[in-house]
Amino acid sequence: MDIYQFKSSVGKGTPLPIYVFSGDEEFFIHEALSAVKAHLLRGNDSTTMALIEFNGNETPAGVIFGELRTMPFFTSSNKLVVVEEADNFVEKNRQILEKYLHTPASHANLVLVCNNWDKRMKLAGLVDKVGISVECKKLKDHLLQNWVCTRSKHYNKTIHVMAAQRLIEDVGNNLAIMDKHLEKLSIYVGEKPTIDEKDVDVLVGVDRNRTVFELTDSVAQKDVASALKIIDQLLTHGEESVKIIGLLDWQIKRLWRAKQILNQGENEHKVASELQVKPFFAKRFFEQVNLYTEEDLAKKHALLLETDVKSKTSSFGTQLLLELLVYKLCS
Repeated sequence: MDIYQFKSSVGKGTPLPIYVFSGDEEFFIHEALSAVKAHLLRGNDSTTMALIEFNGNETPAGVIFGELRTMPFFTSSNKLVVVEEADNFVEKNRQILEKYLHTPASHANLVLVCNNWDKRMKLAGLVDKVGISVECKKLKDHLLQNWVCTRSKHYNKTIHVMAAQRLIEDVGNNLAIMDKHLEKLSIYVGEKPTIDEKDVDVLVGVDRNRTVFELTDSVAQKDVASALKIIDQLLTHGEESVKIIGLLDWQIKRLWRAKQILNQGENEHKVASELQVKPFFAKRFFEQVNLYTEEDLAKKHALLLETDVKSKTSSFGTQLLLELLVYKLCS
């Protein structure tokens, strides 16, 4: 089942003992979680007591299963037990979960949020018999335009096709950011029923969050072509070379600091708190952290400082200077 089928059906049936949300599109996972919470906690007189959330990487399995077996206190309705980052929890406790699903608790509903969900597992078959599994995959690029046009109706607006395409070009394949921009655009245009290209140009431009992640992604993967394309897009939109270098340097320093904190034995929550990593970007941020060593990041930081000085003193053209920087960062 995909996210659209789930959202249209979740409020119609009776609550199920287990829901599994898996995939790499965090926006869809967020929507699926919101839908199941709204359905299962509707009319609950004590939502805070009925909703129990765990991180599967940090919470012992015994605590989670103990919560499922314990009757709810101070509330007459079922408990909703949510386990995020549940891949390791599932892998290590597959047989216990299979046993649990043969006789699930009548007073609790379990939600597992995973990156990957192997449909070939015996556990997956049991889930499909007694519950629901929802695939939350990132949309293919050719489907983004239709998504933007459909999503704009959520804000009671219609977006022109060319405006939708412009928004995609500026933001990239990140539904969370695109949705925030659609919300802002709907407020910006006021009573006007449509969003056009001009509105997108004025309010959106090239999204910095998308750009910094895609640039550092490309550098980490040594994808010169992709990095050059992003640089060219930034320059086309009038971004100054000093700001582009600063954007890259800002992210490299954050990755470097994250690496230092983790190497000191701290966890990702400590990193996210200190560096104020937004939840929607956390997964991608830590994927990038794992691609580098401290030595790599120190060298790239030095290279960016050197290029920053050259951008202010050298006779090199802006685009050539940035292209040379990309080649060096990717080497």
